Amino acid sequence: MREVSASEKSFQLSKDWLFFVGGVTLAALLAFLAPIENTFWYKSAFLGYILASIVYAAYLLFREKITGNIATLTLYAALLLNLTGMIRRGYETYKLGAFHPPWSNLFEALTFWSFIGGVVYLLIERKYGFRVLGAFVVPLLAFTSGFAIFKANHEITPLMPALRSYWLYFHVVTAFTGYAGFTVAFGGAIAYLLKEYFPNNKFLNKLLPSKSVLDEITYKSIAIVFPIWTASIILGAAWANEAWGGYWSWDPKEVWSLIVWLFFGAYLHARQLMGWKGKKVAWLVVFGFITVLICFFAVNLYFPGLHSYATE
Repeated sequence: MREVSASEKSFQLSKDWLFFVGGVTLAALLAFLAPIENTFWYKSAFLGYILASIVYAAYLLFREKITGNIATLTLYAALLLNLTGMIRRGYETYKLGAFHPPWSNLFEALTFWSFIGGVVYLLIERKYGFRVLGAFVVPLLAFTSGFAIFKANHEITPLMPALRSYWLYFHVVTAFTGYAGFTVAFGGAIAYLLKEYFPNNKFLNKLLPSKSVLDEITYKSIAIVFPIWTASIILGAAWANEAWGGYWSWDPKEVWSLIVWLFFGAYLHARQLMGWKGKKVAWLVVFGFITVLICFFAVNLYFPGLHSYATE
């Protein structure tokens, strides 16, 4: 493997920052200067996620470098559109006298999940260089974005009193960073299990990285976001004490957040201290991600509680 010189690393870092700063600047300019409502940008982002899913699938099949580059750029464009929608929505809430960050109800939370998930995935893709994982992760981002657009209420409404707190900025961001990391890990676990159960399938062996690489990506995705998820629970407890007078009330959302924490904590314990690897821990990730889906979708939509505002 060719060594990367210090000057090359510096150039790559500068290029990464250029893409980041340039993207945020472009999204802000579009959001503030273009007289287009926020839902247009969100719907455009959804189409971008769909297109990125298709191109990542094409890369998985054909492994052409130009196809991989187009896939990454398409996802980057979709994230810019999503960010533009978020900034525009925040601006519109300000103009209506009901300012709040764009992650306060079901529609905003789901589109924020898609955005954070895409960012986390691109960081992992950038670090490891394995674009094939995008064929498993990006469709999940398209699903959450599409669910928001077609099933959730787009209307901007004032925040309920319990949400009018600075805790909203910290608790929700850490929670959705956790959701995003678990989503990427789930994609890695599914790819691992495909290789595990079809070891002689030449098609899969050609398309997917080695099982050791998939296992490592899955592990590191969880190892990075598990402390962040832990922080989200602690921050949520502090917010609950301020808003409702108690740190813990066994609300369905609180219970399932704890279950998610226990599942992925068990995964890290089994892998680090008990030496588990392979399909056993991959299945733990799959079942853990099911608890994530229950924590967000099932609890928000079907179990009334102190977090019922998230169904709006």
